[in-house]
Amino acid sequence: MAHDSILFNLHDLTLLSAVSQYLLLSVFLLLTKKSGDKSTVFLVAILLFNALQSADVFMIWSEPIRNFVLDWQPNMLFWGGLGFWLHGPLLYWYVSSVLYRNFRFRPIQLIHLVPAAVVFFLLYSNYYSHTHTEQLELMKDMGFMLGVLMNDLVRYRYLSVIGYGIWCLVMLYRYRSEVRQQYAGCSASERKWLRWVVVGMVSISSWNLFVHQVGINMSDNASNIMGLVGNYLTFIFVNSLVFLSIRYAGLFEGLSPSSPEAVPEEHSKKKTFSSEQISRIENHMNKAKPYLVNDIHIDQLAKQVSIPSRTLSNIINHHFEMNFFEFINTYRITEAKRLLSEAEHSSKTVLEIIHETGFGSKSSFNSIFKQYVGMTPSEYRKSVA
Repeated sequence: MAHDSILFNLHDLTLLSAVSQYLLLSVFLLLTKKSGDKSTVFLVAILLFNALQSADVFMIWSEPIRNFVLDWQPNMLFWGGLGFWLHGPLLYWYVSSVLYRNFRFRPIQLIHLVPAAVVFFLLYSNYYSHTHTEQLELMKDMGFMLGVLMNDLVRYRYLSVIGYGIWCLVMLYRYRSEVRQQYAGCSASERKWLRWVVVGMVSISSWNLFVHQVGINMSDNASNIMGLVGNYLTFIFVNSLVFLSIRYAGLFEGLSPSSPEAVPEEHSKKKTFSSEQISRIENHMNKAKPYLVNDIHIDQLAKQVSIPSRTLSNIINHHFEMNFFEFINTYRITEAKRLLSEAEHSSKTVLEIIHETGFGSKSSFNSIFKQYVGMTPSEYRKSVA
């Protein structure tokens, strides 16, 4: 993964550009941060460590820069690699804080920092505690960087990020199921940007792990090219974050549970509700039509019918045998079918009907309508004309 000795070549500039963009995006997020927004703090920390890691790669693998740093301050090396061990925990805390708006950082979660502490001890014992002369000797011909210790640390740090990333993807899957118990206007786009952050970091770590494992058995030229591809992937990733942070970052409101572990069971075994409560819900749905509000939440409906949210969720799950998302959209589809079939509404466009029935977008309307009715809205209108 070595760079050419020319100061600076295209590969160096790409890596330095990634560093600057991570830093600029961090500043942007801090300046636009809302008071008490923990998720932004975690994201900024991830971005800053990404910048540190990219800078560390640049200092280690760009020969003229490495020689300058070794002569001036050799202790500057490897801090990016150390920061890599904080990536996984920060990613986990970030995703948790975004998905669950009452997320609280608890002291027990400091256990996630143990690997980073162990790595720091190993680096201190084997590199930082040595004299300047000894550090120069250790890094002669990249001996320490290419040694057994660093080889193992590099391998396991990539595995750490991959492992935490998979954990976060499982959380996102659970979130998708839970959000349908509380929201009726949720859209897949609300998860795309967060999923991309996780998938992007896992993908880059997976590629770097692959290069690390197979590069030793390849020619220097092939290994260098594969390593440089990782740098360009990092550059592309940070540019995508700039775009996604502008387009999607404000969409998440988060669920009410304080942590992933605190998510209530989706289907409680106890049916603690009455027939009067069921009738109250049905009458309210038919007369007040709360489903016409795009972003209707189960807590809002619960207040309207004077039934606790937990009890309302229990009724929807067990009596109506569906989740909140399905429950609301069943009424919306019925209303859409009425508007599409009655002659007095024949002049209305499909977009107008989408707006009037509470759906958030044409794509979600078409998808849900076809799922329930078996044909598109236009096909249905023609069939009843």
